[in-house]
Amino acid sequence: MSMVINTNTLASNTLKSLEKNKSELAASMQKLSSGLKINRAADDSAGLSIASRMAAQIGSLTQASANAQSGVSLINIADGALSSIASSLTTLRALAIQAANGTLTSSDRSSINANAESLLTQINSVAAQTNFNGINLLDGTLDTTLQVGTEEGDTVALAAKSANTANIGTVILASDSVTEALSAGDLVINAADIKASESDGVSYHCADGSAIAIAAAINGNGTDLDARAVANPTVTDVSEFYESVNTGGRIVINGVTTSIISITEHQADNVTNAINAVNALSNETGVVASANADGQLIFTAADGRNITIEYGEGIENTDLGSVDAGTTRASVTLTSSRPITIGGANPGYAGLTGGTTSDLTALATADLSTQANAIRSLAVIDGAIDAISDIRSNFGAVENRLYSAIENLSNNLVNLQDAKSEIMDTDFAVEMANFAKLQIMQQAATSILAYANAAPQNVLKLLQ
Repeated sequence: MSMVINTNTLASNTLKSLEKNKSELAASMQKLSSGLKINRAADDSAGLSIASRMAAQIGSLTQASANAQSGVSLINIADGALSSIASSLTTLRALAIQAANGTLTSSDRSSINANAESLLTQINSVAAQTNFNGINLLDGTLDTTLQVGTEEGDTVALAAKSANTANIGTVILASDSVTEALSAGDLVINAADIKASESDGVSYHCADGSAIAIAAAINGNGTDLDARAVANPTVTDVSEFYESVNTGGRIVINGVTTSIISITEHQADNVTNAINAVNALSNETGVVASANADGQLIFTAADGRNITIEYGEGIENTDLGSVDAGTTRASVTLTSSRPITIGGANPGYAGLTGGTTSDLTALATADLSTQANAIRSLAVIDGAIDAISDIRSNFGAVENRLYSAIENLSNNLVNLQDAKSEIMDTDFAVEMANFAKLQIMQQAATSILAYANAAPQNVLKLLQ
């Protein structure tokens, strides 16, 4: 190597290394002080692009989770209000039971009815005033969607029917007397095919075609039907009374024969004798005998079983103004919190008419001022309780979806933050080792630069 003075190549090369070390040391110090591995695009342009997209996704996930949590808060407010309404309905039903008691006076029932009207007013007030951030929840207008994800279709629908007393209650549909056993396809209620009816276990004749059996078949469909059936009591029709020359005979009821019933020319005496004879066997037949307002003999099965009547030798139905020999069947009553639609190949077997749609009997019509009205109001109140339960169930189902969405968003958020951290965050253990190396190299370069700057002085020895 030439010995020159004007150009100090050693110092230039050393200075270049020193500047490089200085730059790298400054970058390392910035990473340590900021905690970020990438502080500018030059640090890692590809990594910065990926991390930026991740940051946007993290922000979206965070907001989606907050949206879902707002939905949960909304539902909690609605559920609290519905719980209050349910409590009022429970009290209202107790009042209806109280008003249905025959020991009360009209004044007592007036007081009870005033209390009931106050409860109805309170229910309407809760339904009208319950809101979240200005959004009414229980007046029937709630119909919205919650954005609970980062993409366009990541939504949860949220709607609720009105809890106003004019919009909850019971749909009541009473059938005519049932006529035949049901086979699959004979009866369709609310688009649900009713299964074939089976023996009721108590009727003497056509046990699978009684009101009990029909009601059991309807109720056997479960929740997909949204309607309940009740077998009404079986009550026989009557014929006209005629005098006869008979002096006595027996009646066979549901296969059980009574004792001999004395027959005279007076219907009232004959009916009294028949009532005594029939009721002596009620435990066996399930049938109770009584006289109607016209003094004619009628038979009643409170559970809705079929009543099969046969007249033995020496007695005719005309002696008692009673039902003709044969089988009498009961009717069924359907109740629901929603309209009931009837269809099927033979709905008449259940005493129903195809195409029939029954409207709601609203809770607002509940009246406890008389015993009869109080009894009728029970079914309406029960329907209202079911309606409120349905609204709460729907809210609960949506809330479960929201909690599931929140959990999924949380998992995605944690995983995405971890992935972003791998790209963006400084690994202090690694960077401190690199920082220590750069410090040593900086010190070494500085020392070497001092030697390099002194190297031209060697030329002076040649000049001595």
